[in-house]
Amino acid sequence: MHRARGAAAAVRGRRRHRGGAGRHVERCGARASAGVDPPAAALDTLLTRRERAVLAGDRAAFAATLADPASASGRRQLRSFAAARALGVRRLTHEVADPPAGTGAVSATVRYRLTGLDRAARSATVGYALRWTAAGWRVASERAVSGLAAPPWVAMPALAVQRGVAAVVAGTAPRAVLRETAATVEHALPALRRSWSRTPAQVLVLAPDTAAEAAALLGQATGAVGEVAATTEGPVGPDGRATGDEVVLDPRARRTLTAAGDRVVLTHELAHVAVRATLPGSAPRWLAEGYADHVGYAEADVPDSALLRPLARAVADGTAPARVPSADELDPAAGDLEVGYLAAWQVVEAAVARAGEDAVHELLRRCSVTGGEAAAERACDAAMPAVLGTDRAGLTRDWRRRLADLAP
Repeated sequence: MHRARGAAAAVRGRRRHRGGAGRHVERCGARASAGVDPPAAALDTLLTRRERAVLAGDRAAFAATLADPASASGRRQLRSFAAARALGVRRLTHEVADPPAGTGAVSATVRYRLTGLDRAARSATVGYALRWTAAGWRVASERAVSGLAAPPWVAMPALAVQRGVAAVVAGTAPRAVLRETAATVEHALPALRRSWSRTPAQVLVLAPDTAAEAAALLGQATGAVGEVAATTEGPVGPDGRATGDEVVLDPRARRTLTAAGDRVVLTHELAHVAVRATLPGSAPRWLAEGYADHVGYAEADVPDSALLRPLARAVADGTAPARVPSADELDPAAGDLEVGYLAAWQVVEAAVARAGEDAVHELLRRCSVTGGEAAAERACDAAMPAVLGTDRAGLTRDWRRRLADLAP
């Protein structure tokens, strides 16, 4: 989608909304003998035991489900147990899929809630390999596979947790990164709560240290990591509001950003969290991303002229957008999005200059609908005259004057 380069390119984070369950399979370590529970039934029983152990904090009971607690895989699973406990898992259920015919593969959808963070269940998928032992079926390994999101304790079994009043930051990134990330959340979230009434009291931020961990958390191929600086994702309830968004920081982008860039990226994502929790549905992408940039860049401590340099160059060479950026133009598949995102930010800045901050909040409320991008654009067209005192054409003229002022 975009490679962040310092504060001027810091907020190309993209939201991903994932409410459904993933699906993942891994081959079992052995076949059941006659009269023995097949792997799917055995895994169902084993996962029930493991869930009870996690919720009760019973490490010995969890270890009893392992084929070999002393093996590398066994030690990794015990670290996953400790990570789930550190995260505060308070509800944990599963659903085992029937193995595809002739493969012996087993998969399980895991549904869970984290204490203080979730208003509804999150879903993830884990693949298991079982082994037949003298004690019966046991779990030989659990792991994530590229393309399907895994729970944090499986993706990052060695994670540490940094907690604050508003922040729960978990990850394998250096402790200093976890502390700095938590400090940004503690600073930014109270202000967002004043503007957006259903902003969560606490937000989960995941800070993986490797591309493989980030890919597992997001259900991406490892090669896709680094395209965006951060991702906000989470389930959506029946009313169209997010029920527990989490922010996943990109480890490759983190290593290229300045301290100011880190703050901008995370504040941008927290704006998404606040709006998604408060308003049903979604606004047009230019408005959602432009507003998040408006909030995020307020933390930049960098002059707007420096931040807007790529857009100014595009204006000078005639490649700047001629209209308000469309959803397609702000999609990662479009390539480098830096100029498009800066242009969307300037549309929102034009709206703020014309009608004020409260008017932009009201525009977001009226433009956020559950019918998709086209419906959201229609809602915006209907709302603009009353909210901004002009229609889309008038806002576009204001915006183009701002762009013209950027030219040297």
